[in-house]
Amino acid sequence: MTSTRRAFAILATTVALPSLASAQVACTITGPVAVRGYAADACQKAADIFTFVMPQFAQALSGGGVIIGTANTLGGLGKFSLNARVSAVDGVIPDIDALNLNPAGAQRSTIATLKSPVPAPAVDVGVGIFQGFRVGSARIFSLDGVVSIAYLPDVDVEGIQVVVPGERLKVGYGGRFGLTRDTKGIPAISASYIKRELPTSDLTADFEGGSGGTDQLALTGFTVSTEAIRVSLSKKLGFLEIGGGVGRDTYDTRLNVRATVNEGGNTGTAALSFAQNLTRDVAYVSAAVNFPLFKVSAEVGQASGGEAITTFNTINNAANDTARYFASAGLRISF
Repeated sequence: MTSTRRAFAILATTVALPSLASAQVACTITGPVAVRGYAADACQKAADIFTFVMPQFAQALSGGGVIIGTANTLGGLGKFSLNARVSAVDGVIPDIDALNLNPAGAQRSTIATLKSPVPAPAVDVGVGIFQGFRVGSARIFSLDGVVSIAYLPDVDVEGIQVVVPGERLKVGYGGRFGLTRDTKGIPAISASYIKRELPTSDLTADFEGGSGGTDQLALTGFTVSTEAIRVSLSKKLGFLEIGGGVGRDTYDTRLNVRATVNEGGNTGTAALSFAQNLTRDVAYVSAAVNFPLFKVSAEVGQASGGEAITTFNTINNAANDTARYFASAGLRISF
């Protein structure tokens, strides 16, 4: 499987079933009788694949701390931070090049998988709002605003097309409430919330799932958003800052799927709309090295829990609610 097709499997297979209670989906199928079975099987396999991968991609987008590497608020009006990071989940993705479609309709089979990191970038801007109250040597009840920025370009490589029909930038929002700021003998403790989103996009990819002809999987109106609630702690020890936190994520994904199959000169299609909302628990630890002009940060953590979803097909190696590790690395500039 090429790296480009693997990237499509990561990015394009990130949705889920319209109903958590049913593993078999009802697709709208058109075309000659000779290809309707292929189309039905393609639609069912697409639904199962998307169900399995979506939590991994959303987890990578959400990551650990709202601001990587620190629980400390900025210190009031006039204070800002620019934060860029990349997170990756220790993922398992279906091998879409190994799919085989059945002419008799949706048939249970085993879908092969590949071990592969599932990455997602994020850029966040922190804005100081209130520096808090002085209580002895401590500063309590401070407040920051956080803005999340996502950018997605058009891509056309090796039969895979990603088109952004509307705005390429998507802005999320959040905030961080500092119970205490980091001072001598007192760690920073904060509670935070942030919503991150990707721009709406359309994706297409070709594969050969039957006995002949090129088939296509198209995803239109693809959107994914995450909401993260965190309680975090950190402490500066000289040039090093260590910390960690716990929280809860909510993942929301929506799109339309269209599978097109070509067999024996006949063409058939199957269509299905998806909307899914999942919740996962998150725990992580972090470390940052504070240089004079910038900070380099890293996190490792795990997301677990969530409602188990039974797929119609069997997907090798894991279920969608399996606990998965993630790691993040980032650069932070404060001024």
